[in-house]
Order: sequence, then C-alpha cells, then structure tokens
Amino acid sequence: MELKGWILHCRAGYEETLAAEVIAAGKRRGVHGYCRARPHSAYVVFEAPAGDAPLPPPLVFARASAGLVAELTGLPEGGRAEAIAEALPAGLGAAEPWLEHPDSEAGRPLARFCRRFAKPARHALEAGGVATGDPRQRLRLLFPDSRHCLAGVGPPGQWPAGIPRLRMPRSAPSRSVLKLEEAIHRLIPEPERPYPGEHAVDLGAAPGGWSWLMRERGATVTAVDNGPLAAPLADDPGIDHRCADAFRYRPRGEVDWLLCDVVDRPQGITRLMTQWLRAGRARAAVFNLKLPMRHPLDTVRRALDALADAGAETHAAQLYHDREEVTVYARRADSRGGG
Repeated sequence: MELKGWILHCRAGYEETLAAEVIAAGKRRGVHGYCRARPHSAYVVFEAPAGDAPLPPPLVFARASAGLVAELTGLPEGGRAEAIAEALPAGLGAAEPWLEHPDSEAGRPLARFCRRFAKPARHALEAGGVATGDPRQRLRLLFPDSRHCLAGVGPPGQWPAGIPRLRMPRSAPSRSVLKLEEAIHRLIPEPERPYPGEHAVDLGAAPGGWSWLMRERGATVTAVDNGPLAAPLADDPGIDHRCADAFRYRPRGEVDWLLCDVVDRPQGITRLMTQWLRAGRARAAVFNLKLPMRHPLDTVRRALDALADAGAETHAAQLYHDREEVTVYARRADSRGGG
C-alpha cells in the first residue's frame, strides 16, 4: 500500500521541534518531503510527494504516529461516515478503527464528537470493506475538526493519540509514578522491564513516586534525597533512604536500575548518567532531561550521542506525562540478554 507521508501527534508547542526531527528522519530513510506544522495544534503532517513513505520510525517528540493514506476535507454533515469509507481503499486495518483528535485547546472539545461518531464510522468502514479485522495494523482517523479527517495506518501496539490509559494508584505518593509507568510500557522492551529481586537506586527520590513503583514491581530501592519520603515509604524495609547529594552518591557495587528525576541542566544529568553506566555502576537507567527553551532537539541528540559513546543503547520520548522534558531509557549494551 502506498503511503503519502506521516501523521504525528505531539505535545502542543513542540510542533516545530517535531517537524525538524521528522525531516531529518525522512532524509535518513531516503524519503523526501515537507511538513505542515501549525503552532500549538499538537500534530504534524509530513507529506512525501513521491508517495514512497514507509511507516514512520520511532521519534523522540512524536507521541504517536501513523502512515498517511488520505486527507479528506469538506466532509458533509450528513453521510460523513459513508464519504470517508468511499474515499479509502479496502483492507486498511482492524475492524475497530481509532478516532483521534489533537491534544490541544482547540482539539480537546472534539473528544465528544469522536465518541459519538465512532459507531457510524465503524459500520460504514466495515460495510465498505475498509476495516477488515486485520490485526497487523490499525486504521486511525485524526479529526482536526469535524469536517477534516486525516486517515492513516499504524502498528496495533500504540495508544490512541499517544495518550496512555493509566490510573493514578491511590497509595502512590505523587503523580510522578505515572511518568515512570508510561516510560516502562513505551520505552522498555518487555524482556528488559524491572522484575522482582532487582535493586534500584532512585536519585532525587522524594517524595518517592518512582521508588514506590519499583517496590510495587518487587525491587528493593536505595532512595537518595536530602528531603523526606512519604510516610508509607519511610517505613518500608525494602527501601533504604540515604540523605545524600544525588550527584555525589555512589553505590558499593553494581545495581540493576538507576532512576533520576532531578531538576538540573540536561548536560549535568547526561554527564551523571554516563558516569554511572561507563563505570559499570548500573546496568540500566531511566531519567529525565529538562529541556531548554531553545534548540531542544539538539540538546536531546547530544545527550543520546554521549550515552552511545558510553556504550549504552537508548530509547527516548517526550511522554504524555512529561512536560518540558524528555524521558530516556538507557541500557549498557554488554548487559542485554542478562535478565
């Protein structure tokens, strides 16, 4: 199937950054095109005039992505579902298409429209043979407004619009737990995810959201912070609270996980992470880079290059639960396959 480009969701305000990343990614794949990126729209469209675009690669600033099949404008108020079905080729994807809207101030009011339109859209797409039940790809319909539809296909394992359906646990000490939970699901391959019996160091732990989640997954934790932990964690025998500077603390031996959500310049955090990984003090790390206002893409690229030089393989993304930051998962290449 010929794809005309890519549809990409992002955090509102990062459209220009994502567009620059997309253009560079297209060139690396030999796909030339241009981006449409309206400020604060929360999505970017990459158009490949030659119509030779493959499915989009993983991108740091894209929450979710799909291959562009068609763009439909001026849809009629009556018969809208039938008009979409008639315009799309047969056999595009799963029988349960995703109807999405941009995660922006202008786009969020469309959530109600998408919910109400889902049933007639599904019936029309099934009747037209467009949504065939093929589990290998998902049909996705993005509505910037109710008469404008970007139709695409993508892998079935993503979340609609890149927004995870995670619930805040009542016993968790802070909402930061959602950030680490999303990072585990999105960035870490399943065989490499934290499992019972491992040991983690949590730098800048207080009040303890990330430490709490690692304990829920069965790990023991050394929580490093001069501030106090939330009451349930302070009494947990599986947590060793060290009142120390996150930049100076070092373990006696190797740990399985290094976690860091410290507010500091991205260069300082990158340096700290590479020191731990290069010295063999941690097998893997999950940490956040607080982004500067200018040139955030260059900042992330330099950090990932430094981690690669330290012998680490990485996955990075601006997650839904991130704000002005990017979350990075880094694992020493020599520790892969070791559990």
